[in-house]
Amino acid sequence: MNPLPRTDLHKDSAMSDRHETRPGDLFQAEIEKCIECGTCLHSCPVYRECLEDAFSPRGRNRLLRERGYAEQALAGDELPKIFEKCLLCGRCVTGCPRGVQNDLVVLWAREELIRRRGLPLAKKVAFRKLMANKAAMRRAVRLAGRFQWFLPRARSAGALPQRTPLRHLPLLFMGLQGSCAIPAIPEKFLSELVPGTNPPTRPVEGRKLRVAFFAGCATEYFLPHVGQAIIHLLNDLGVEVLFPGEQGCCGVAVLANGDAETAKGMAERNLDVLSGLDADLVVTGCATCGSTLRSGWTNLFRGHPRQAEFAALGEKVRDFSELLVELSECKPLPLRSPLPAGTRVTYHDPCHLARYQGIVEQPRRILGQVFGPDFVELGHTGCCGCGGSFSLHSRDLSQRIGEEKLAAVEKSGAQVVVNTCPGCMIQIASGISTHRLPQQVLHLAEVIEREEARGDRK
Repeated sequence: MNPLPRTDLHKDSAMSDRHETRPGDLFQAEIEKCIECGTCLHSCPVYRECLEDAFSPRGRNRLLRERGYAEQALAGDELPKIFEKCLLCGRCVTGCPRGVQNDLVVLWAREELIRRRGLPLAKKVAFRKLMANKAAMRRAVRLAGRFQWFLPRARSAGALPQRTPLRHLPLLFMGLQGSCAIPAIPEKFLSELVPGTNPPTRPVEGRKLRVAFFAGCATEYFLPHVGQAIIHLLNDLGVEVLFPGEQGCCGVAVLANGDAETAKGMAERNLDVLSGLDADLVVTGCATCGSTLRSGWTNLFRGHPRQAEFAALGEKVRDFSELLVELSECKPLPLRSPLPAGTRVTYHDPCHLARYQGIVEQPRRILGQVFGPDFVELGHTGCCGCGGSFSLHSRDLSQRIGEEKLAAVEKSGAQVVVNTCPGCMIQIASGISTHRLPQQVLHLAEVIEREEARGDRK
């Protein structure tokens, strides 16, 4: 399958001499490409809800151009609000007839706003003291786990057992009404459950593949069973999996909030860890982490001496579903589902997988093989409304964007919603809990296993 258009500035022929060009000039060139045709209005989930042109890609580009990009564009008090109202879903990029890379324009604007105005204290602590320091982050999440008994458990109306217990987190501390459902913090994190080297449980003739597994924060701290399932299945299929304990947050949340310098330090530390492994590929079960490793880091280091290293690493990155399809090129993999026979499943397309990496058919091919007629299309390929911290600082808008997705889930008649993005999983599960729908939300790795794998482990 040909990948969808990507926002790789370093591959844009119009962006020549990048080593001698200031970042501001690069993004000004992107803005000037916008002809204000309005195509992005039809694809932007934020504009479709608020119907304010200022919050559309076209509106932001016009604002930057009319105000005098280099000097006055980011001086207004309303600018932070305008540029934070973007999910970075990439729909406007793939639909733009001129190929304007609006997501990178937003990232640059947020970075410039932080450079001029400074980072709020709460974000400074969260990004620089916790997320950039794995030991500190582990201690903080562990401490939070000790007090989570204060939070009420979310009840499931589904017939299937809830794989990931959810708790309702009140949003009063953010000045918001209501609550959102978040995964309960487990007793042990993924790095405490799996070793650094995981050899194949059974060799497969002609297959000697060693991959490094990049877990990401959500899988490490909240969904360790997903990471275990990925590693176990790959081992069952004859793949050796390395899990370096030194890996940390990919930094995408930090970058998306404008703190590019902290994100760069996080990216370089991970690059050093992953490049030091004797691995053929790097596999991830998180769509957001996958897009960051694949192209986000390279864009972040445009014009930097290490840009080529990040690009080389990006070429080795595979999504979990993508790797399974590559392994099945010669013949279908021996897969089945551990779910009860007749379980009906559907699939949600994460933005960072479908639009940023062009991975659309691979998960469907696997689900079609395993579930046959019990796999049904969702009928809605738009954003779920998560967008990382967008789902918190713009909670009401995030929920409104997600309503269409939840309606499609209910209409599908499926019992399980499958995808490979922990952020989407949490967002959809929270909506399902709020609306008291019967569906469960599971990662692809939770709904498939190697045939006879249960018997092999007895």
